[in-house]
Amino acid sequence: MSIFKNKIQIILTLIFLGYVAWWASFQSVVQSQGRSVQWFGATYGVVALIGAVTGLVASRKWGGYKTIMGRALLFYALGLFAQEAGQIIYTYYIYGAKIQIPYPSWGDLAYFGSVLLYIYATILLAKAVGIRFSLKLKKYRIITFLVFAVILSTSYWVFLHGHQYDWGKPLTSFLDFGYPMGQAVYISLAVTAYLLSRKMLGGVMRDGILVIILALAVQYFSDFTFLYQSSRGTWLTGRWNDLSYLVAYFVMAMAMVKFNLIYSGLRKKKSTIINTPADGGAQE
Repeated sequence: MSIFKNKIQIILTLIFLGYVAWWASFQSVVQSQGRSVQWFGATYGVVALIGAVTGLVASRKWGGYKTIMGRALLFYALGLFAQEAGQIIYTYYIYGAKIQIPYPSWGDLAYFGSVLLYIYATILLAKAVGIRFSLKLKKYRIITFLVFAVILSTSYWVFLHGHQYDWGKPLTSFLDFGYPMGQAVYISLAVTAYLLSRKMLGGVMRDGILVIILALAVQYFSDFTFLYQSSRGTWLTGRWNDLSYLVAYFVMAMAMVKFNLIYSGLRKKKSTIINTPADGGAQE
């Protein structure tokens, strides 16, 4: 379906492009951390907020908490809410309390909470497409393990190589380890769910799951860029890391829109089948 056939897609895309243009406009002066940079950093989470509301609508369409798919979309929506909550808390610390990059902080309770919410949502999504039964097959167990191992090892060797864990600060060490572990779990499960989704409803779920995988991958990249830069004191509001978070929110929001469209398409198809005469509509 064309993007221009859905109002939410149009609105989300225009808001996203507006923020990208805004981000590009201050890159030459981002080091000075002017008011425009501050307002950008404080407000682009509105994309996550719109995505969360869209996810709640999608969840309700798919049966809400009573169905596996409805619960999966509900927890993706809650993950987006948690991302926005974390951003609001960090904005307060940086511009209200004047504390630069307070890691870890109460904001990380929300950010890491989103990782847990995404894990549970992805488990439910995988369950919805039959991963419980398919993991009995050796090839799917191997695929899941390999994806998990590659993502986890990449996290440590690329982003955290040479990182000094401060065991005197157990919460910091837990988050440094917990972020890559949690994200390796949800991405590996999502990839396996995608491979299995061709069997679900004629494969119509695959596009939606693919968009979710992309969103989770960008979220993974964004979180580890933040961890890497904050641990070395190089993170700054309004630079590439904020743009990657904006992209992650946008893609996950579009995934929620996609599942709204998938449901509408299935409902329309079901209605067409029910209303089609048994003789195929042939006229005498």
